[in-house]
Amino acid sequence: MKPLLNQSQTSLMDCMLHRFNESFVGNKHNKNAFKTFALVISCFLFQCAATSAYADSDDTINFLIGTDYSHYDNLFLLPDGQNPTGAAERSDNVLRTNFGIKVNKKYGLQAFRFDYSHLDSKYDNASFLNFNSNNYKAAWLWSLTPSLKGNLSSERKVDLIPFLDNRNSNTQNIRTLEMQMFDFDWSPHNVWHLLGGYTKLESVNSQTFLQETSFKFNAAEVGVKYSFPSDNFIALKLRKRDGENQEINVPNQVGKDFSENEAELSALWRLSGKSKLTANLGHNGHTDDTYGLRDFSGYFGGVNYSWDASAKLNVGVDLTRKLASYQDFTSSYTVNDVLSIRPTWALTSKVTLGGSLSASKRKFLGDGPIVSATTPTRIDDGVTYGIEATWVPRSTMRFGVNLQHDKRDSNFADRDFSSNTVGINGQLTF
Repeated sequence: MKPLLNQSQTSLMDCMLHRFNESFVGNKHNKNAFKTFALVISCFLFQCAATSAYADSDDTINFLIGTDYSHYDNLFLLPDGQNPTGAAERSDNVLRTNFGIKVNKKYGLQAFRFDYSHLDSKYDNASFLNFNSNNYKAAWLWSLTPSLKGNLSSERKVDLIPFLDNRNSNTQNIRTLEMQMFDFDWSPHNVWHLLGGYTKLESVNSQTFLQETSFKFNAAEVGVKYSFPSDNFIALKLRKRDGENQEINVPNQVGKDFSENEAELSALWRLSGKSKLTANLGHNGHTDDTYGLRDFSGYFGGVNYSWDASAKLNVGVDLTRKLASYQDFTSSYTVNDVLSIRPTWALTSKVTLGGSLSASKRKFLGDGPIVSATTPTRIDDGVTYGIEATWVPRSTMRFGVNLQHDKRDSNFADRDFSSNTVGINGQLTF
């Protein structure tokens, strides 16, 4: 790869970074911070676009740097008129910067991939939420023969627990998710496939959050898949998970060990050269070894329809249902039904306009330790819509702006909220 920036451009970049540091670090309440940031990103991308050196998409190793600056008018997702506890404020500006590396290498039938990123998140007002995280995913796409192949991977994700359910607005709570996975696909004639795999997962919260407590599990799965000549398929998988919660709470009846049995049917159907349909339907049964009232079972699944309406317009429609453990005083799990539509319009070869609209209904079901005949079932109705514009002057550079509105209506007190977010972002690959 050639040097990305020449000496004069490097000097200009140093000057911009100095101005950036003065605006965001030296004075966090600078009212012109957003404009300054936009100027930095714009100048940076302009200077990079002016160079003749750029990353090759076939490079084995690529480096990435990026930044995102967003304004939240209701960071903690609180009801109208309610302020967060402590010194925090309802609105905030969040600066996220990241750098990383991507490795993609093939050796014969084998392929190796490694993605690493370091994320630095800084809040103007709620500085106690500032955090750094290191995230990665390493994968070996192995193949003993063309008919016997699979994946061996390890993954780590670190992020702030969303305030959608976490109502503690004066304490930082970071969730670290680590997962190791092995799976295989054996198909001598690429018609019938024998599937199998093993997964080890651990989720750890930095602070107590009993409703979604820290946990870990080991899971094994087996399955079969039938592939059609048209590349459509239908597959059936059976899974068995054995896990344990890492925090026990007797008053809230959060026990230690649990198990899950799951069956899932999935399919891909290419309706035409311009549309396809993917779907899955499954059933999950969750058993708590300590408290029977925490047992639950139900169906999950979804349908995704993707349609290329024209050479420049794509429309995606999703209908999903998800089950999740949520060990509250009045419920043990949630069922979340979501309908969403996502149109994407390529205005030019370098500028894309995208939109999103989704409606959801989330029910908090099952028994809890204080549930009674007069306790209502909590139901949250949500609506989210937004728009984003993306400019890609070349394959190694991306610049974007986005607007989003979120609203939730709940039959439980203090669970309603309305939130608006605006942000700009940029990323460079070299």
